[in-house]
Amino acid sequence: MVEGQTIAVDPRVIPYGTKVIIGGHIFTAEDCGGAIQGNHIDIYVNNHAEAATLGVTNADVFIVK
Repeated sequence: MVEGQTIAVDPRVIPYGTKVIIGGHIFTAEDCGGAIQGNHIDIYVNNHAEAATLGVTNADVFIVK
């Protein structure tokens, strides 16, 4: 997993390997966290403190074709 690149997804919604744009940045679906279900995405960061600082937000997600 790579910070700034990897996102965890529900592979039934977004297949692995899919590239998406969130907030103008391109991420790749490479993981599926245990709590990731449906229309939820988890952006990988290197440490828990950073994840806690980012918190939970709503964002538009666009699939790169």
